[in-house]
Amino acid sequence: MHASSQIEQRSFTVEIEFSSGGEAYATETYTVEATDWYRARRDALEMSVSSPYDNARIPDLTRRVVAQ
Repeated sequence: MHASSQIEQRSFTVEIEFSSGGEAYATETYTVEATDWYRARRDALEMSVSSPYDNARIPDLTRRVVAQ
């Protein structure tokens, strides 16, 4: 007999802010299916590296989660 446990995923809305030199210049909103806020935040940050706002030519680029 195998114990089967499923962890229920929920839908999270995560807003990522892109900044250059401490000045915000863009935000993007991601909808993420995850088991908790920590994982949703992590997944959204990972997704944001594919954003057009994540550009190596932007000086002192940073990203942060600003909302859930």
